Amino acid sequence: MRSSSWPRSPLGWAGFAATAVVLALVAYALTTYALSREVGSDVSAYWNAAERLRTGQPLYVAGAANASDLYRYAPWFAAAWIPFTYLDRAAVTAGWVGLMIAATLVSTVPLLRRGPAGWGAFVIFAPLQLQAAVFGNVQPLLVLVLLWGVERRGGPLWIALGASLKAAPLVLALVYAGRGEWRRAGLTVALTALLVAPAFAFDLSAYPTALGGGQMSLTEVSVWLWLPVALVAMGATLALARTRFGWLAGSIAMIFTLPRLLDYEFNFVLVGLAERKERRVP
Repeated sequence: MRSSSWPRSPLGWAGFAATAVVLALVAYALTTYALSREVGSDVSAYWNAAERLRTGQPLYVAGAANASDLYRYAPWFAAAWIPFTYLDRAAVTAGWVGLMIAATLVSTVPLLRRGPAGWGAFVIFAPLQLQAAVFGNVQPLLVLVLLWGVERRGGPLWIALGASLKAAPLVLALVYAGRGEWRRAGLTVALTALLVAPAFAFDLSAYPTALGGGQMSLTEVSVWLWLPVALVAMGATLALARTRFGWLAGSIAMIFTLPRLLDYEFNFVLVGLAERKERRVP
């Protein structure tokens, strides 16, 4: 670590120590909260949807807006879960939660190599990722796939897979567009449409559209506040796409465009914080 990363005066060290204490308390509170949640509760949504698909029942069913077993994703994800429904549910749940915890570590531990700023980011984002992992929510794996894949040749596919689960990742196509990589941007949109289109073969009359209470989304205040903020965030992504802040702008835009925002979805910022030494695709 560079010596310039450290304070050079007693006052600087005092500020550093105070910040470290505050961050430690925040990390403790977030981690304690994450570990207190019901383990694997969100797996019910994936498991039950797969069973309905396997037995010919409606894929999309009505339910409480915040119910952990409410399925809001593209059909392919439920189909991918069908083989697991022939196994022991408790074992599958444990394995899936373990995979999400592994994704949490892989996506956040590299922050520790980046000095005090990275440590601060780690103590915020790691517990939030852990919270989603404990739930069994796909979010940690989704974040990991995006931060690993957006610059690779298969970037459009990885973004499309993410967008078919939680629509916001489609915003990342604006980074391609802002760079003038129109083929990659168009391919991202086309692949997303291809993955989502099968949903229209199902009865969507019961598809859940309610946001649910307890959201931090701007839509909870007013859609007329959410819409301009989302548009400005997307515009900033286009404007910054050719700079080193392109993916960071895109990851922040994902958060602002989410119509329903849960606290662990702030971890989309990790996509923009990932270290990228060079662009893999010109």
